[in-house]
Formats: sequence, C-alpha cells, structure tokens
Amino acid sequence: MPAQTHPAPATSPSPEPPPGVPTQLTCAFPFRDADNKEIVDPQKFYDALSLTNDGFFPLGVNGFPHGGIHFGNGSAARLDQTRGVRCIADGEIVAHKIDDAHPHLQFTDGKWAAYSTGFVLVRHRLTMPPAPNNTSQQPADESHDIYSLYMHMADWTTYLAAPKVPRPYWWDVDAYSVLGKDRQHPAADGDAGGAAGAFVWTEPKAGKKKGQYSAGQQVGFLPEGCEVIIGEKRGPWGHIQTIAAGGMTSPTSGGEFGLDDSSLPWEASDARTAGGAAVTPKGDWGWLFLPGLQSVKEPKQVGHVVVPPAPIPVKAGTLLGQIGEYQDYERATPLPPASRRKLLHLEVFADDGFSAFLTKSRTRAAQLPADQKTLLVIDAGAKLVQNVAAADRKLGRDHPVYSTKPTDDSPSSGPWVKVQPRYSQTSSGLLVADGPPVWIERDKAAAPVNGMPAWSEFPLRLQDVADPASGFPLIHSRAQLDALDAKKQAIDEHNVRWWRVPFRTADGKSASGWVCSARHPGTRWENPWAWPGFEIVDATGINLTDAFKRNLLVTDTADWQEKKAFEPSAVAVNNSPLLLKLEQTVAGEKSGGNSGKVTAKAMQAAMRVPSLAQAMSHVILRYESEWGGDMSRWNAITPLMRNAKGNWLKELERIKKLQWWDEVKGKVAGFPGGATVLHIHPVALVANFATRRRIDIAKFLTLYKDAHSANFGWYESASSPKHNLPPLSGKSEENLKTLLEWIEFLYASKSEIFNIRYVAYMLATSRIESYDFHTQTFFGPFSELISYDKAERDYGSGPTALNPTRAIAHHNNTQGDGYKYRGRGLVQITWKANYENFTPIVGVNLADQPDEALSWKNAAVIMVEGMIRGIFTGKKLSDYINEFHADYVGARRIINGTERNIVFAEYAKKFETLLMECI
Repeated sequence: MPAQTHPAPATSPSPEPPPGVPTQLTCAFPFRDADNKEIVDPQKFYDALSLTNDGFFPLGVNGFPHGGIHFGNGSAARLDQTRGVRCIADGEIVAHKIDDAHPHLQFTDGKWAAYSTGFVLVRHRLTMPPAPNNTSQQPADESHDIYSLYMHMADWTTYLAAPKVPRPYWWDVDAYSVLGKDRQHPAADGDAGGAAGAFVWTEPKAGKKKGQYSAGQQVGFLPEGCEVIIGEKRGPWGHIQTIAAGGMTSPTSGGEFGLDDSSLPWEASDARTAGGAAVTPKGDWGWLFLPGLQSVKEPKQVGHVVVPPAPIPVKAGTLLGQIGEYQDYERATPLPPASRRKLLHLEVFADDGFSAFLTKSRTRAAQLPADQKTLLVIDAGAKLVQNVAAADRKLGRDHPVYSTKPTDDSPSSGPWVKVQPRYSQTSSGLLVADGPPVWIERDKAAAPVNGMPAWSEFPLRLQDVADPASGFPLIHSRAQLDALDAKKQAIDEHNVRWWRVPFRTADGKSASGWVCSARHPGTRWENPWAWPGFEIVDATGINLTDAFKRNLLVTDTADWQEKKAFEPSAVAVNNSPLLLKLEQTVAGEKSGGNSGKVTAKAMQAAMRVPSLAQAMSHVILRYESEWGGDMSRWNAITPLMRNAKGNWLKELERIKKLQWWDEVKGKVAGFPGGATVLHIHPVALVANFATRRRIDIAKFLTLYKDAHSANFGWYESASSPKHNLPPLSGKSEENLKTLLEWIEFLYASKSEIFNIRYVAYMLATSRIESYDFHTQTFFGPFSELISYDKAERDYGSGPTALNPTRAIAHHNNTQGDGYKYRGRGLVQITWKANYENFTPIVGVNLADQPDEALSWKNAAVIMVEGMIRGIFTGKKLSDYINEFHADYVGARRIINGTERNIVFAEYAKKFETLLMECI
C-alpha cells in the first residue's frame, strides 16, 4: 500500500470502461502473416490481394461490380491461410452452411470442377459513441447492423480427412476422433498386427472403489481417424452413441465382424455366438477407452443452410472454419477433381439504412473529444519533411567526450536521443557538463567520440517540409503507425511523434517523408466514426450485359464485328459513378501500361500503391448481391457467350446453387429483404477501427493458468519459502482478464511509448497488493480486511494511533479517518491525502466516497495512472524501467519503499516472460 503522498498532476478525463457502451468496433484481420504474426498494416493485405487472379473490389476481373474480395493460392504466399479463416469483428453467427462434400460441376467437354457452397454469416452491431454529456438512453438510430460473409468454406469431408486440422469451437456437437494407440490383433502368430486405432469393448464393470471401472471384453475395432459421438461416460470409459465417420471392424486383422460383416450395430452370426466370442447387446455399439480418443467438434447439421435458433456469439479473431474449394473452367480436370484451388470470398454488407447511419456517425464524430481521434489523414497536397536537418555541433571540440547521459526529457526510443555530453575535469577528475544538452544518433550514444555530429534542436522540424507533395489522400491508423520499424519512428522533447511514411506524388512517383502528430500542415486526426475517405458509390445503374460487353472491349477479346456494336455499352458503363471513381484512382498508374483504363491489370498494379489501394478500398459499393436476386441478369449474358455457351449454361447452374439469400431472409431479424445492399471492403473496415491492442489476452490467460500454482506460487512474507497454490479460480481468472483489458485500454492503446515491462510490473503489483487471502482470490479490487481498532492504530491520529504525526501529515486528522481511508483497490491506497489526490484523476470525490475506489473503473485508473505518473510517492515507472533495462527491485519505491521488493521483482520478471510470448 502507498506509504506517502505526492501532489497529483492535472485533472484527466475519466475514461469509459471496456465492458461499457461500445465506442469502437473490436476488429481483427481474417489472417495473420506468413510467419503467423498479427498484421496491423492493411497494405500487407492489399499487396497479397494483388497476387490473386480475380475477386477484386469493387470491380471483378470479369468487369462486373464485385462486393467482396478473394483469398486464394496467390495470397497464400503472404498470409497464413492454413490455420483457417478468422472472424473480422465481434458479432454473432446468424446463418451457416457446411457442405457434406463439395458439389461437382461437369462442363460440356467432360471436365469436372469442385466448388463449395458452404458459408458463415456473422452479424455485427455498430453503435456510435454516445453524445458527450448525454446520460439518456441512446436512440435506436445510433446503432446499425452490418454482416460479414465468409463464402466457399471447407466441406465436412475435408475435416474428416484431416482430423488434426483446427475446427471451429462453435460447432455444436462434441465428438471424439480415434487415435492410433491400439493395434488390431494379428491374424496368426508371428503376423504383424493390423490397423492402428482403438478397441471396442463390452460394458465396463464397476470396481470396489467408487468411480473405478474395469474393462469388459473386446468386441470390435475402430481404425485411426474414425469419429464417434459419445453418450454415457463411466470413469475413463465412454459409450458409443453414433459412429460419425469410418466404420467398425473385427478386433482381429481380417476377422469376421458381426452379421454379414456389416458396419452397423450388429447381431452376431451363429458361428461367432457358438464360438463363445464376446458380443454387445443388439443395437449397441459398445464402449471405448476415452484416453485413446481425441476430443473434436462436429457440425450438427450439414448439407443445408442452418439458421440457429439463437445467434452464436463470436469474438474478433475467432476461427470460423477452413477455406474451401472453388474451381473454375481453367482448373477443371477430366476426372472427378482433386483439390486444386482453395478460395475464400469475404465481404461485408449492410442494408440501405446504413447511408443515414453513416451521415449521423460523421456528425457524432465531430462532437467527440480529440483524444479519441486515432486516424491520421494526410491530405493531397500535404508536404512532408524529406530530410533531416544538418547537425550544427560536433561533440568534444573543446574537451574529449567521456559520456553522453540521456536527459530526463529524452525519449526512450527513436533514431535520436537527447543527451548531456560530459568530460572529465583534469583537476578533480569529476565529469562535468560540456555545454547544454544536444541530440545525437541513438546507436552512437553508447560510445561517444570526438567529432560526433550533434543537433542543438531536434533534427526533424516542421519548417523543413518540402516538395514533392503527396498527390493522393492517405490515412494511417495509430496502430499502423506504431507498428512501423523503429528507425521510422521518432519522438521529440515535446513528446510529439514523428513517422516516416511512403506516399505517391501527383505524377505517379513513389516518395517518403516524415510526418508529425501535431500541427503538421495538410494533416489532421480523425475519429474512426468519421469514416474518413469512405464514399458510397451506386452501381445499380450498371447493366450486367453492358459490363460484359465493355470488358470484352477493354481486354481486347471482342472480335472485329463486335467492337463497333459494343461501344455504346462501354460508354454507358464508363460514365457510371463507379467507373468514374475508379478512373480517378487508377488513371495515374502507368505501371500496367493501361493509360488510365480501368482493367483488372490496372487495378492489380494500383493495389500495390498504398494511396491508390486505399482509395479503391474506401468505396462503399451499392449493388445487388451475387448470393441473391433474380437470375435474369445472368441469363441475359447467354447470347454473348458464342462457342462457350454450353459451359456458361453450366455456370448458371452453379450460380443458382450458390444463392442462399432467400433461405435466410425472414428468418434472421433485421436481415435485408432485398439483395441490393451496400458493400464495404473488409480490410478497409478493419483498418478503420484498428486499435493499438498489443497483448493477446486469451493466450496470456492460458499461459498464466499453467504457471500460477507452482511457478509463481506464494510467499507469506519476504523471507518465507515459496509454496504452491491451488489452481487459479474462475473468479481470479475473470479478474485477471478484466485487469488486462483495463491496462490495454488505459495504457497500451494510448501510450506514446508502449513498454511491456510496465505491464509486467503492474501485474506483479496487483498480484500481491490485491490478493484477498480470505477467499484466495487474486487480481480484483478489494477493501483491506482490517478491524476499526487496528486501522485507527495503523493509520489514525487519535489516542490509540501508533504514529499520529504521520497520519496528520497524510490528512488523516479526524477520529475514524484511519478506518475510512484504509487500503482499497488494486494497490490498496491508504491515507486521505491519496484519496484526495486521485479525486481529479477518476472524476469522483474519493475523499467523500472512498468506496468508489473499489470499482474496476476507478481502481484501474488509480493503479495505472498512479504508477505511470508517480502520484503515489513521486516515483514513477520510467524512473526504473526503460526499453533497455528494468530495475524491478527499485521500482517498489513507486508504491511503498522497499517492502517485499525482491518478491515483487521476481513476479515482474515472470510476468515479463509470459507477456513476451503474447505480443
């Protein structure tokens, strides 16, 4: 508990808690990178998408408006698609379909193509932040539903063929896969055993002790990879309810199995019964030894669209399934097809009401506080700092430089560090300052030499902005900027951040420069709810037949007779709002040699340029979904197919089988009745709402639970031996999760310099300070369990007080103050002065209402702000911890001198080790 007070800094606005009204959509990109690391830069996705053959947004390779994006064989080189598709935002599954097996399409020349009709449809609720100072219930029109669609998911056969492939947790049946721990008995002595798998047994018998069961007799065998549904369980034994995949055979290799050797709950043959062989009752599959099985998930229903009775909640990043197959004619084979083309179609859409929601959202964003603006907008025409200013000093000119110690206001990261040069005084041998502090290159600070260049002022200055100017608007999330390489980030003495970013000039040339976080001309910060750069473009006026004709012209695949006839169609499409918008985007992109024509090749090239990729992805496309609507628009293309008409008719069959819209509408509340919707680019959506979340909380909880009892353990006192603890309780785990969410919200998501060691020491402090030993609950705010009399002795100023002078110095000067201001929260703040100091920080008068320090919101703010800003004792985390070193022993002075400092340090080191695996 804090032992002294320190004047509080200026008042801070009280933040909203993570579990409260959602002010930001929690998002995750659908895949990690090829090294299985989280991606924060959306350009990595645009680069990956440029490697695919089709599925471009908002115009497909066939020239039709296209509301989604494709991930496939091309993008697999840049993204880890092997681990499955992740949900892009918190939401709930409202419909899904899993093919039993991929359907096959046979073209007129006999070739076969497999394709998936499976999908997962997730509904997400967007709720804009409430109006400032508004305490009334938020109006309904301040929320709106959007849907993410994951189309062409893997079939059930794929999972059965690869039992180790991860399956979605939300599948509603717990099943078991047979491992290869047993082996069939050989047919004769000396023969090798048969297949690997698991023996099937008759009913296990109860043992003498409660809960013990002995094996029955072997009656069958399930080969490795078979899947079963288990019903009743007795100890380690499970009763087979259903064999979901595979089939049962004899326990002896080549032996007879049941009547007619059928893989069904059997009636034993006369020969087997006469031989005295063990059998199960009629219709009974038998029992399995559960340690020989692996728990897996199975879908309850396959082969048709399922609308769950109650939506299934899912979090951003949740596995939704594996990518399925989608083969076009070019990849069709003469024989029934094998896997040749994995493909995911991912899209996000909303009904027409989203237009009004977007308008109101932008109005609300303008009313919100500046500290909620997390998107840096660089306008077209903005100039950046191209070059670092020339150094104006050389160290050691008058004296040899012996040391360069960082100043207190020097940033702990970035290419430059502010230092105080020192030299050794000849007469005394003392180190004395060699002039005022200067800036030097960080990688040279450890070994300063005479003649080292230095800067009297920070090397990046706004007055040095210069041509060339940015030719296109560019938007960066704070998460994206903070993920840049360390050499491309800098911090000046005023705590202003600088980032070196690439941009595109008006004449199509690549350039880069430094942009800063404050007062940079031509830049501004925007709230995600302003949806900067997004623009609704209506493409419903584009006739599909006209689009097809135009595409034949621009790809030069129309014959000489068609070119003249198709020209009016091309003009009509080119004059549509969508094509005019895209022409503006790709017109200056010459790398494809398209002279501004909007073709697939030009769009691929544009996706590799951040500003152009961003412009295309910020289109909100209003168009009829390909998963619904009338087939007449597709049928109208048939006369144009020439000698490919037969195969096109087959494709029409496929298009019809892929349409699921009518099977969902009317069954899912709020789902659009019509298939004309607004399509939002999934990558652009995630990038817009990207947070600076740093810690994988779910992974951390898993790692910590394993380490809690023995590795961390518990010390009764600083000198006592460590002993083991019971497993982490459910309440303690819930507390730890909430604590991490608060640390993320208050520190990791907002801090200028994120240091994982800060988090480690916060967790170590909370683990000891907020341990309620009466309930053995960790990590939760609680009130010190102390009697009134003891509190008055320890903290009071009355006649029984042990140190009334100290109590009065901490403003405990009234009878009862010792008990009233006893320890509370996550760090057990004591003394009235501390409660007064934190009153402006939390926005609640803690001196009058000390129990308010027990709420999660206030307890977390007290701990995080108090440790970072030095409110408890005047010592703060940065006094002991930086990016190079952590004095966890000394850091105890932030809270309470040296009490148990060695124990706190041990826990902090252990937390740091776990955290490093989770960022």
